[in-house]
Amino acid sequence: MNSDNILTHKKTNRIIFLRMLCTVSLIGGLFWLIVYLADFTGLNLNTIQEKYSSRLVFTGSSALLMAFFTVFSCIGVLLMWRLKKIGFYIYFASQFLLFNYPLLVSGSEYFDLSELFFTTIFILFYGANLGSMK
Repeated sequence: MNSDNILTHKKTNRIIFLRMLCTVSLIGGLFWLIVYLADFTGLNLNTIQEKYSSRLVFTGSSALLMAFFTVFSCIGVLLMWRLKKIGFYIYFASQFLLFNYPLLVSGSEYFDLSELFFTTIFILFYGANLGSMK
């Protein structure tokens, strides 16, 4: 094997890993989008939300705003799927807003360390793949 084949193989593996990350992020984003839209419309999904997170149950415009941030997160993921570097920055900004908006609204009462951990891990993984994006 020459060095070009090895570099091509490594780049292909990185893209496959990036696409797996994007798939997991999209599944999670769509789940939370459904929860936030249900909160906005008044459907009672509290038991599902309480089971998977200690997040504050949003209502009205707060739920709509969280859904909006989640849509931006999904847009960023879709752009990263297409190997666009701007997707990382959109994803990062939306995750920052998704994590910090509840802290601004309700204080540290609903601070979720596991959510911070997984958000940080995904941002680091996406950041490590910035070299594969244009």
